[in-house]
This record gives sequence, C-alpha cells and structure tokens, in this order.
Amino acid sequence: MPALTYGFKSARDMLEKLRREHQRLQAEVTSDTLFNFVATGYHLLEWVKKDPQVPATAKTNLSAVRNAPCIKTCRDLTNASKHFSLKSNYQGQVTSSAKSERGFGVGRFGAGGYGVGEESISIVLKNGTTLNALQLAGDTVNEWEAFFTHHGL
Repeated sequence: MPALTYGFKSARDMLEKLRREHQRLQAEVTSDTLFNFVATGYHLLEWVKKDPQVPATAKTNLSAVRNAPCIKTCRDLTNASKHFSLKSNYQGQVTSSAKSERGFGVGRFGAGGYGVGEESISIVLKNGTTLNALQLAGDTVNEWEAFFTHHGL
C-alpha cells in the first residue's frame, strides 16, 4: 500500500513540524494553531514507535514521554478536539478544562489582529495547575527535544 503521509517520512520530520507549530503559537495564540500543536505533540508518540530509523532502546523508553504531564495534556486536548468531547469512560484524563477568551486586555499586548487582539487559552489540570497555551507548548517541545537528544535522534 502506498504511503499517505506526503512530506512526512520520519519521527524527525514530525519533531520539525512540532517546532514550526510552536513558532506559530509564539507569533500568535489561536485555537487553530493550538489544535495543530497538541495533535502533533501527542501523535509524535506514534511516529517514534513506528519509525524504523528509531532504535529499539528509544522505543522502549517512550513510556517516559507518554507519562509526561504535558504529553498527557496534549492527548486530552487532541482527543476532546477531534471527537467534540471526551467519553465518560476516558482513561487517565489529566486535564480538567480548557478555555479560550478574546477581547480587550486578553492575550499578549501587541499580539493578534488590530482591534481584535490575541486569543488567550488557559488549561486547567486536574491537580489544580493552570497553564496557558504557550507554557504547554514550551513544556511539550522541551520534553520531545530532551527525548530526541538523549537517544541521539
């Protein structure tokens, strides 16, 4: 069966996509960009697992990344966004809520469209921790970069 992944051929390609999505979020926080970021951040697990260029030792160590709070948060947000909500029997949920706001005094000063401003997305974890979209993105990129560096990928 022919590949359906067009320009993406390796886990490294997906890490580069994650970095580009992070740059887009840093330029302006939007729901669209956060969705792209969390989906990439979570599904990078699959790419590492299935990429034949990734050594078995790295694949064995993948559970450490899978259990990182930022990756679990990406998982929750991705699944809720893809499926409209999480099922009542959803296992291991770490995210309590996510909220988007827009308007005067919301988001970073000078970011976003003139007169509209930047969207502000806050994420509350079940342990009471509150993150904004940029904190989640930074934590996720750091987690993946540490994994790739540790395994020489």
